[in-house]
Amino acid sequence: MMQLRNVLASVIALALVLGVSTAASAQGKQKSVQNEAKFVSYDQAASTVTVQILKKGKGNKQLMKQFSKEVKNGKEATFNVIPTGSVLTRTSVAVNGVKGEITDLKPGKTLQVYWVEDPKKPGELFARKIDVVLSEEELNARYEVIDE
Repeated sequence: MMQLRNVLASVIALALVLGVSTAASAQGKQKSVQNEAKFVSYDQAASTVTVQILKKGKGNKQLMKQFSKEVKNGKEATFNVIPTGSVLTRTSVAVNGVKGEITDLKPGKTLQVYWVEDPKKPGELFARKIDVVLSEEELNARYEVIDE
């Protein structure tokens, strides 16, 4: 009886280790890269956004290395987007932390783009999330800050 319990405990421990390592590797594949960029344009027909990269990316170093020619400081990069649909699959957009739409993006706006390799089109980029950063002047105007 004691040996059966030890064998069962070992099997459970092994299953847990394998489950955790599998979950970690699945999440690792999905880790995105974050770049600061300036919005250039949105092509609704092609479902793409074009941005000019302003700063070196943070996050998934393997993806940054793989797409180092496409995503470079000062260079324009095009990302596939899914403008509508489930939160789990579409590109989410936030303007100063408030839910927005891709059509809310204006040329010249500074933003953070979080991207991965497009799972449906290998070799292309997919923007998972776009966060618009409002300038100090825009924040002051929005919240009517009066300088004294």
